[in-house]
Amino acid sequence: MADVNSTVQNAASGVVGVIKALIVLFVFVNIVYSTGFDPIGGIVDLVNTFLDGGFAGLLALLVFLSFLG
Repeated sequence: MADVNSTVQNAASGVVGVIKALIVLFVFVNIVYSTGFDPIGGIVDLVNTFLDGGFAGLLALLVFLSFLG
């Protein structure tokens, strides 16, 4: 059972690493070239969605961030 847990954890950390790298890539591409894609605006909108929910939204954001760390 520990092997399955380790495999799933390694796969999830790999996917999160790829997503982080893509976000950084899109930010730099958006700085160099004028594209219609705005990754920073998307992140800001996501955080604002959580914060507009009041205290429950803030707690949901903290739980979401705890899964990433």
